[in-house]
Amino acid sequence: MRRALILAALAPLLLAQSGLPRAQCDYGAGREALREAERMARAAPADLLEGRERGELLTARLRAAVTLFLGCGCPMLAESVAEAAGLAAQLPAEAELARMARGYEALRWRIALARERMERQACR
Repeated sequence: MRRALILAALAPLLLAQSGLPRAQCDYGAGREALREAERMARAAPADLLEGRERGELLTARLRAAVTLFLGCGCPMLAESVAEAAGLAAQLPAEAELARMARGYEALRWRIALARERMERQACR
C-alpha cells in the first residue's frame, strides 16, 4: 500500500522526465493548435489587412499552444512555439506587403522547426 502511494505521488515527476506528456494535460490540443497555425501561415497574405488579421489569429493560436505545452511539462517545445508566436506578433505591425510576406515566410520556417521538435523529441 505504501509503495503504491509513493509511486502515485512520483508519477507526475517520472512522466515529466520520461519525455512523455503528463496524464492530465491537453497535449493533443497543443498539437492541433500548432498544426492549425501551420496551415494558417502557409500562404502569403493577399493584402495588408488580411495579413494583419491572420497575424493576430496566428499569435493567439501559438500563444495558446505555448500555454498548453507548458501545462504538460514540455518547456523546450513551449519555448520553440513561443519563438514562432513572437514572429507572429510582429506581423500586424508591418506597413509593407513585401515585408509582411517575408515575415510569413520566417514564421512558416519557425513553425516547421517547432513541429519537427515535437515529432522528434515529443514532450521536452
